[in-house]
Amino acid sequence: MPNSVASLWGHVRSWFSEEATQVTLAFLPDPDGDPVAANDGYLRLWLAEGFLAQQRDWAAQQFPALHGGASLTFLGGQSAFTTFSRPPEAWKVPGAQLDFPLTPLLPFTGGTVEIEAALFRASEDGPLGTAVTLLGDLMSLVGPPLATAAQIAGKISNGIDTVVTATRSTPVLGLHWTMVSAGGGGHELRPGHLVLLSSPPAALPGIPAVREGRLHLLVDGRPTLPTGLDYLVVRVECRVERDDWRLPELDELIRAAGEAAIRGQAQIFQDRRTEALARAWSCADLVPPDRMRVALLVRDELARMQELGAVPGPAYSLSERSGALADRQDPQLQNLTLQSLLA
Repeated sequence: MPNSVASLWGHVRSWFSEEATQVTLAFLPDPDGDPVAANDGYLRLWLAEGFLAQQRDWAAQQFPALHGGASLTFLGGQSAFTTFSRPPEAWKVPGAQLDFPLTPLLPFTGGTVEIEAALFRASEDGPLGTAVTLLGDLMSLVGPPLATAAQIAGKISNGIDTVVTATRSTPVLGLHWTMVSAGGGGHELRPGHLVLLSSPPAALPGIPAVREGRLHLLVDGRPTLPTGLDYLVVRVECRVERDDWRLPELDELIRAAGEAAIRGQAQIFQDRRTEALARAWSCADLVPPDRMRVALLVRDELARMQELGAVPGPAYSLSERSGALADRQDPQLQNLTLQSLLA
């Protein structure tokens, strides 16, 4: 992990280490969720719920500042994708489902995933409040392409760390959790909810559980909503398939090729086609098996543009699944090469 990010996360890890006996942290896996193998899926974190009972005693100009994200293997190194922002207004309502994204959809290529979330006490005219205002607008840039997003997230974390260190701020509430590849020992990466409550397990009136996406405490087997506690709930989303294959950089190239097709600019069309296929084939936002699938889909979409007759050249045979990703076990992927796609 870059030193700038490690330093910021160090504040949270230190707090959690010191407060470990005073809080309850549990991972509640989804009953039907399977562990994720390396290079076989994607990860995304959400702030599902959160509430600070103590916030009622804060001054009117004070609010919680949210830091959270994931650190995982990316482009051969450890990269952290984090956010630092103000939670949504629904935060003030106990039990409200927030579904606030902490990270973009991240390819899981194996190794260790560190998950962190923390709340700091900030004021509108204080250093942390100013940091939320100035850096919050940059958080929209922490998305595809992830190679660029990782650099932006690192610089944002560096700025936050400077403020946190200078003001000696400590989290009001914070969690840290580590997950690994399926079969790698330790806590396996799988979908579920990370739950942190500001009470040791022995003092909780019930057992933490998630029912219909919301945190409950099971009291004598009956689910009840938590009251009088500070708590955080981070949803760990794991997907085998992306919900958005047409990434911004690919979309831009495909659109540029389409415009060239409409204008009858054959050479420009071929250049954009080559660039789009090469970009899909090596896209860091995708796990390796999906790069071939997306490249094949890009080829078919561009072939449809040629079939319109606007661009002269060889006809490309469209698969019956044109417009949808081929299955990972599709035979046409077995011997697929970038050269064959470009030919």
